Amino acid sequence: MKTSHRLLAGPVLAAALLALLPGCATNVNTVERAQPQATPHYVSDKRVVTDNTLARTIRVNSINQATVSGELLKIQAEVENLKSDLRAVRYKFEWIDRDGMAVNSPTDGWKILNFSGRETLRISTVATSPAAVDFVLKFSELK
Repeated sequence: MKTSHRLLAGPVLAAALLALLPGCATNVNTVERAQPQATPHYVSDKRVVTDNTLARTIRVNSINQATVSGELLKIQAEVENLKSDLRAVRYKFEWIDRDGMAVNSPTDGWKILNFSGRETLRISTVATSPAAVDFVLKFSELK
């Protein structure tokens, strides 16, 4: 009897370890075109860091803008998880008019962004009013 338990213990332990491995792997590998065909219109940005912990967790790599439906501003940000594990943060876009005043929108609330380890994601939004000519992108830790 003792011999049969020992013979089973090895394969059972190996199977259990193999079942746990996919849960530990959170990094993301990507493949993209070597010679990109897209010509993005990048936005120069100013960054204000008030939470150093969050700044070590995520990074905005670039911000791209376009105009859609004739006159609505569309913004896309490429955001990177700097850590090797799963992360979730909140973000929101705020729209600004020519006079520097906020343009309220029904979609102004906070949204959740879930990252795998070292993953880069693109978040985007379209202004709901042609009065919006500028934006502010805000991030906050998910609590």
